[in-house]
Amino acid sequence: MTRLLTRIAKLVLRTLPVYPAADYRPLEQLTLESGLRQAKVSYEDERQGGLLRFFEGKVKFECGRALDLGSGLGGRTIAFQGVTGGEVIGLEIDERMAQPSLAYAREMQNDEVGFVVGLAEALPFADDSFDLIFCYDVMEHVADPEQTLRATYRVLRPGGHLLLVFPPYFHPTGAHLEGYVSRVPYANLLFPASVLRRAIDEILAERNDGYHPQPLRPGDKLYGLNGTTIHRFEQLLQQSAFEVEGLELLPLMSQANRKYEAWRMRYYAWIFRLLPRLPLLREIFTHRIVVALRKPINPPTT
Repeated sequence: MTRLLTRIAKLVLRTLPVYPAADYRPLEQLTLESGLRQAKVSYEDERQGGLLRFFEGKVKFECGRALDLGSGLGGRTIAFQGVTGGEVIGLEIDERMAQPSLAYAREMQNDEVGFVVGLAEALPFADDSFDLIFCYDVMEHVADPEQTLRATYRVLRPGGHLLLVFPPYFHPTGAHLEGYVSRVPYANLLFPASVLRRAIDEILAERNDGYHPQPLRPGDKLYGLNGTTIHRFEQLLQQSAFEVEGLELLPLMSQANRKYEAWRMRYYAWIFRLLPRLPLLREIFTHRIVVALRKPINPPTT
């Protein structure tokens, strides 16, 4: 049965095949030149309305010290610094991303940003180190979301905010396959994760171009994905010590979707507005989970 499902999954994935996009290529292929190009793209993306647009008028961005958790190649980190006005530290898990990040910071003549290598679950910072933490399309990738929440809580100063934006696992492209194997939507809804992994492995082996995503970690559903659903994330928030200042489930067809104008969504987006409020359906019709968390001014002692 598994063999049959794997064959079906391969057939489905191959209906909309893709070749690896530049940002999905192995880090071994990252050069200073390509890293700088990607840094500039993310900088401009944030300047034109990235993470911060979700929280404008709701959270004060100006602060003394902020953390960009999952800073990529540093472009967004530099854009954040231009808004906060203080020091901003970008954190990534691989040291090979630090060189392009630092090079772009020098190119932008910004000495208020720095970059550190570390894990979200074990942040290499002292307690009460930051006023603000940004986390954009990263929470779905961390190895342990629960421990990540604990770590961010620890390094935030009392009254500080953690701003999270990320897609739920059953988002139409929640499998993140569009960069390296297929543009088929809802692939992880159509097939069990174990079957989908086998299909991906076989397609990549047959393609034989040397590309493969990062190794599967304990607890991962798919490569680089922890499988966090809306329901599971709400459970984690209830168990955390954070105060939830805001939690919004953006409809799949909303102005927050970058294809809103190109796909003329304004003519039919209204159909999808109620779906994120309905049990089960909200898991597959939510575009992004947008959360503002606050560490209490007087946090409980442990």
